[in-house]
Amino acid sequence: MENQNFAGVTNCRNRISRYGGKFIAVCAFTFLLLPALFLQAVEAQDIFIFAEDEVIIRSVRFNGSETFSDGVLRNVIETEKSPPRFARWLNTRISDKIGRPTNYFDVYQTGEDISRLTSFYESNGFFNVSVDTSLAINFERNYVRVAFDIEEGVRWIVKDVEYSGFDELDSLVIEEIMDDPELEPDIPYQENLAEREYQRILDILYNNGYAKAQIENVSVNYARNEPEAFVSMGFDPGERFTFGEVSMALEEDRGYSISSRIIDRMLVYETGETYSLAKRTQSERNLNRLGIFESAKIDIRIPTADDTSRSIPSVVNIRPRSKHEITPEILVNDENNAFNIGLGVGYSNRNFLGGARILTLRSRFRVQSIQELQLARVLNENGWQDPSLLGAIDIGAEITQPYFITTRTSGRWGVSYVLEKQPYIQYSLLRNRIGVNHQFASTTYGFLDWTLERVSPRTLDDEVSPEEIDQQLPPDRRFEEPQFNSIIAFTLQRDRTDDVFSPTNGYFHSGTIEEAGLLPVLFRYIGESLPYSQYVKATFTGRWYYSLDTRRNNILGLRLKTGFATLYSSDNDTPIPYHRRFFAGGSGSVRGWKSRGLGPQDDRGAIGGRAIIEGNIETRTNILRHLGEFPIDYSKLWGVLFLDFGNVWARGSDIRPQEIALATGFGLRYDTLIGPIRFDFGFKLFDPDQPEHRQWLFDRPFFKDLSFHFGIGHAF
Repeated sequence: MENQNFAGVTNCRNRISRYGGKFIAVCAFTFLLLPALFLQAVEAQDIFIFAEDEVIIRSVRFNGSETFSDGVLRNVIETEKSPPRFARWLNTRISDKIGRPTNYFDVYQTGEDISRLTSFYESNGFFNVSVDTSLAINFERNYVRVAFDIEEGVRWIVKDVEYSGFDELDSLVIEEIMDDPELEPDIPYQENLAEREYQRILDILYNNGYAKAQIENVSVNYARNEPEAFVSMGFDPGERFTFGEVSMALEEDRGYSISSRIIDRMLVYETGETYSLAKRTQSERNLNRLGIFESAKIDIRIPTADDTSRSIPSVVNIRPRSKHEITPEILVNDENNAFNIGLGVGYSNRNFLGGARILTLRSRFRVQSIQELQLARVLNENGWQDPSLLGAIDIGAEITQPYFITTRTSGRWGVSYVLEKQPYIQYSLLRNRIGVNHQFASTTYGFLDWTLERVSPRTLDDEVSPEEIDQQLPPDRRFEEPQFNSIIAFTLQRDRTDDVFSPTNGYFHSGTIEEAGLLPVLFRYIGESLPYSQYVKATFTGRWYYSLDTRRNNILGLRLKTGFATLYSSDNDTPIPYHRRFFAGGSGSVRGWKSRGLGPQDDRGAIGGRAIIEGNIETRTNILRHLGEFPIDYSKLWGVLFLDFGNVWARGSDIRPQEIALATGFGLRYDTLIGPIRFDFGFKLFDPDQPEHRQWLFDRPFFKDLSFHFGIGHAF
């Protein structure tokens, strides 16, 4: 008993345990003496009691479960703890559109939950499981605590797995089936593993020509004396088929022709080849990846039993997109680890010169860190040179070649002009880039880029003369000289996260190697007329996401970024250009600092560095999900706590652990169709640039170093 207010505790076995309440004495009496009367009379009494009195569910717990967590078991049952009192009050007293309604104890639902839990355990090999309920009822306060008492028993182990129906299969197909099974001996029996196993075998059959393959039976036999399970699976592969004739159907005419050669290139199968569901699916993906179709689908017609044909014809149904399209843009992103907003316009010419090529023209203008913009000062005093006005203008053109050597490889060629302004410096960038993308696997991509760029920096400090900029710059500001660079970069990327905008599980890894200076070395006359930098740069970024509960209301996110760059020629000391250096601080970095506010600085702003270590630890909790949907959907509102660390150093040899900055803070996220809207408040927990007695947050005025960040999308 919880306290003296409890009138009693029921502990009836199986279904009888569901009928408690004010008639505990009647239940006990009828259980012992009148079981027939109990089945007829007590049920009516309980329906009356719970309909009349409505007992609130204060808690739901599980006793005796050693294999599965409470979170897993809560997903099995429907009985649920009542929401917090405030959420219930909002729902009943203010509006049914806000808060959450009260959850009352339902005797029938609890009985069904016993069956659900029993089935769940049996499907995981606990064939002798016993599930009861215990109810602790407080009549004064009108609530009940529900407990499911579980005796798991022994878990059955798979002793053997037998297959039938493979007598007529090709030996190579049988070998593939027997390789790496999902269900194998000496592991605990799990029904979901059995389902995955027979689906794996069906997929193998579908991909080896057996388009009509089906499973005939799955049976599990149990040993009487030992906890051993014998699993048998029977299959009917049917006839083996090949791909037949391929035809194309145009669902809508957009006024331009689609060559059949485009379709043929994207198909990974040919007429007469053994039928494969995987190849059909991959061909559909290739067609939809082209970018010139609104939709592309491959329909097949499998011969009926009366048809003696062993070939499967396919029809490629395509709906082209408009050939010419002008698209206005509203830009919202976190480039440079700052909130950017801007406008743009783009033009697309699809199937440009045939071959499914796409020509894209674009013009964009963005303002960075708009929350710090001093508009009155910009308009009335300093104009363009005001340090609070940051942003960029970008004009460019790009041609995309979707098919380059293979269907998994595409090519790009683009030219662009960028004018970007940062505090006290602006630079113009004329760039020509040729790139190749390759899909190594469904989640693994490689990117190879060769870039020729002319960068022309210019200081915005009126006290510095052009002569000083060009001839007398200190070594750490030599990047303000014009450069012409040839840069080769290769990026390998693997994305195993479960959501593009708001991942809750999985990981993302990306590594880039960048080299500059090879082309001018090979063609000496280029380097004689234009200064160029010779450097090697490597960057790694990793992100990991973990759900801390089965309902994914609590997410742990981790991020680590490391980078290193160095000049490699003893005869060339031209520094790494400004826009290719490492910077730290900002909304996607160490959030106690503003964008580019951490790392090497001088009186004219950030100068960046050649080495970076940066990391983030963040918890995201769906804190107000019980409050309903008025005036917002609170299930989409998340609270965030974070701890960030990192810094940038001028050289790798300068890295010191005691110089790693720490930041902490909190934030809010609200999920939208374009990603979560983000608000973060960051504090400098440890500032290595301060005197020793003022480095920690508690040694300084608390709100003095507060940084506010706003953006679209998670910080990482």
